[in-house]
Amino acid sequence: MQEYDKEKFVVLVSAGPSARHVQTSEKYYTAGVNVTPHFLEKTDFWIVNDACYFSDLSVEKLKTIRNLALPEFPHTVNGVNYQPQASRNYKTVTSHLPDNILVNAFNIHTCKKFNLPYNPELPYFEVKSSNESAIKYLMHLGFRKFISLGQDPGGDYHPEMFSRPTRSGGKSTVAEPIDNERYNAVQQRIRSAINDNNALMIRLVLPPDTKFNDDKFSLFSDLIDKKGYYEIGVKNA
Repeated sequence: MQEYDKEKFVVLVSAGPSARHVQTSEKYYTAGVNVTPHFLEKTDFWIVNDACYFSDLSVEKLKTIRNLALPEFPHTVNGVNYQPQASRNYKTVTSHLPDNILVNAFNIHTCKKFNLPYNPELPYFEVKSSNESAIKYLMHLGFRKFISLGQDPGGDYHPEMFSRPTRSGGKSTVAEPIDNERYNAVQQRIRSAINDNNALMIRLVLPPDTKFNDDKFSLFSDLIDKKGYYEIGVKNA
């Protein structure tokens, strides 16, 4: 992976109602989870736990992505359930992706749960969602400043976003959440990870149809040197 300025913010877009389109800038990096690269002009980091999302991005969109990070044994590879398989590792499920995407692997708790032949030298995270994988992977790289768009603790999805229920193998899509309790738990886990790593996360809720760009830094200029978790709701931007 190329060298990145770890002092810059990473703008992480999740799929919740407060997700917003993000313009490219030299001032920050961008990260998307599952299908949220659709909201990014260019994606520096694409993080997924489940291989079922690889067919949801067009060839044109894939050309705008620089790095992909996923478990060594991704979830949702068999079309039946989420269970990872030893025969379907991260190299196998990404072999069709274009060469502009640098593929990076990490491991999560299921490599142990299903007794997979995982590489102990890879980063290892205990997680309950792709969002949590994204934060923990980016902090592993050394980033400590995050702007969060679309990470809504109450669940629900942005009208342009969707999910693939992994319990049924990711074959179908849903536009409404089916596990809000898990979203609430994940939100608390992410906040704990931010605090435990002396990092900063600003959950920013912008008005609908508002894009995130350089100008939005003025909305939280008093927080850029802080640590911890903050939420800012903006009525007019």
